[in-house]
Amino acid sequence: MGLFSKKDLCPVCGGEVKGLFLVKIGDKKTLCKSCSNQVSMNKGLLENATPEFIREHLDYRKKNAEKYAALRWDVQYTNIPYLKFGVDPGAGFFYLVHDDLHDDENPVVFSFGQLTGYELYRAKKKVDDADTPGETGLETTASKIAGAANLLSDGNYDYFRLKLTTSDPYWPEMDIKINFNLDQLYGLNFNTPFADQIKMMCQMFKNIIRKEPVTII
Repeated sequence: MGLFSKKDLCPVCGGEVKGLFLVKIGDKKTLCKSCSNQVSMNKGLLENATPEFIREHLDYRKKNAEKYAALRWDVQYTNIPYLKFGVDPGAGFFYLVHDDLHDDENPVVFSFGQLTGYELYRAKKKVDDADTPGETGLETTASKIAGAANLLSDGNYDYFRLKLTTSDPYWPEMDIKINFNLDQLYGLNFNTPFADQIKMMCQMFKNIIRKEPVTII
């Protein structure tokens, strides 16, 4: 069997299919490791994706890499667990890096004009969106006090859920979960790099959708 068995070939590039954590597309076809590593799109699009659709996507990803290299990322934020984002306010672009987006070396770049919706949830409760007046607030003063009072207890973890919609053909919707320990949010005097950067990121999204000036700190 081993000597004469037929090797599986990638439907996109014709390379050998082997290894773990490979991407599957329509008709239960599996991509090779090289093609799998380049894919960054909403999982729902993969279910019925054809080899031609993936080839077009990989060409799109090459152009994305060129765009990422050409832009000037004046500010990059890295204090949010498992999420990194950067902004070129002059050119009007931002990028996101997250496990769900699948690529740290070639982050997905969006123009300001592509962002069409933003919502932030604390667990299942919505705490902010583009229509909420004023600056981004992660919670009320009462919940801050209650949360800070629990800092010494074990197992005090929570999460935010960031929901974005865009006109990007491969990421029309993003639902990004941000896990954190309560100490990361409250710390001393409710002032931590994590909380500050969550607020700055979300305020940026609000300003973009409102077509207001994006102020970067």
